[in-house]
Amino acid sequence: MSEIPYQRRLERAVVRFQARLEGGPGDRWIPALVAIGLTAWLARLGLSRLEGFGTGVDLAGYSQSLWLLGELLEPRATLFGSDLHVLELRWSFILYPLAVFGRFASPPEVLIVAQAIALGLAVFPLWRLARDVAKLRIGAASALVVAYALHPATHRLAVDDFHPVVLAVPAIIGLAYFGKTKRWFWYWACVIVALACRADLGLVIALWGFVLLGDGERRAGLWTLGVGSIYSLALLLVAQPLLGRAGGGTTTGYNGQTLGDVVLTSVRDPVDSLQAMVAQDNVALLVALLAPVVFLPLLSLRYLLPALPLAALYLLAGTAEDVAFAERAAMLLAFVMIATPFALNRLGNMGVDRVFIDVRLLTTLTAASVLLFVSTSPTSPYESPWNWGELDATDRAIERAVAMVDDEVPVRASPSALASLSERPWLYPLAVDAEPTAVNMGFPAITRAVLVVEREIPERTPAEREEFDRNMARQGFELDFDREGVVLYARG
Repeated sequence: MSEIPYQRRLERAVVRFQARLEGGPGDRWIPALVAIGLTAWLARLGLSRLEGFGTGVDLAGYSQSLWLLGELLEPRATLFGSDLHVLELRWSFILYPLAVFGRFASPPEVLIVAQAIALGLAVFPLWRLARDVAKLRIGAASALVVAYALHPATHRLAVDDFHPVVLAVPAIIGLAYFGKTKRWFWYWACVIVALACRADLGLVIALWGFVLLGDGERRAGLWTLGVGSIYSLALLLVAQPLLGRAGGGTTTGYNGQTLGDVVLTSVRDPVDSLQAMVAQDNVALLVALLAPVVFLPLLSLRYLLPALPLAALYLLAGTAEDVAFAERAAMLLAFVMIATPFALNRLGNMGVDRVFIDVRLLTTLTAASVLLFVSTSPTSPYESPWNWGELDATDRAIERAVAMVDDEVPVRASPSALASLSERPWLYPLAVDAEPTAVNMGFPAITRAVLVVEREIPERTPAEREEFDRNMARQGFELDFDREGVVLYARG
């Protein structure tokens, strides 16, 4: 008998290994390992950015809100504007349960870890969607969760400060899975969590009701349509404008506009709206979301369509310069990942109980995920993320200056220092797009300290710096600290 060729022996070994994984161990261990590894890595990167003073106003603003809630005070974070309740931003009720943890740990750390946990938890419903609904085999399901774990958007959401909408990613994928498997208690739990993260997600949930109607789930579909639309429209088109008029104007995350403003603008100026929607930044965003999954969601538009109307409003609201990446991308990423397993199902061949996918397609999917992660992710090896958190001379100077500011003292500070100063009632950001002036630094009158990081503001000449110091002295500020481009002024 001739010896069996090495290649055939290898193929048989791979088939036997896959058969063992299909028997149960794969479903137990693969998603758990990916989720735990992803959560730990994202949390580590987020905390490293915080330690290295690499965060900005968004994280600091929500941290201040969380601290105020933990102190049983009204969450009117001064970083978000004058007399603005945090719920007026995006109706993110999810901040209230997070405030419980903020009483026992640093609020910025709580928010960063919560965001990482949410992105890691999304692996579980995505895996079950692939396995139980799309009927993919272990190899295809593994390629899918790896594509999600390596997706540049997943990593950028984790390190781009904090945004409540990111916490809705596992809930959105979860409601798709539980709705498809008719587990209604968990389905409605996911709906509640998603709505608590951001009010306008109710529009997406309402449109998901049409998917349920198409599946023959008439009662669940109608309830979903009603709950989602009524919740969003009541808050965004009724409560929000009323609060805006009462409070002298608020922002809702649509580039300073309410949802109604964006809709009316698009109706009145359809040409300008179309031009805004197809702006280069917006097109680049869509390509960046679809490319790591080799544009497979376009083959399953039925599961992508519920996200498109709200996505259009996000794109109309502004470009990357106007609206944070997370605000435009988090919801879209969730639906891209929902649509992908159904696209793989369509491209495969049904076996006895599982869909077989051409290994070349899975190889292409995995290769695209790896290559785009390496080339475009903010946590790519080219960015040396393992060095994040290491303090240079300027960072150590910021650390010392922050330690010199007493608790409860009203402060104006450069963005990188804000998160470290967020546990106080009065905190104001230093504008970085223009040279600071002494008049702006001392406003409002309650300001008692000003912390300036020179590398974050336009470069100043020695003469301009001397003039600035003289003007600060006229307002009663004394120079308390001046090292490595970090300057701290204080007044009694």
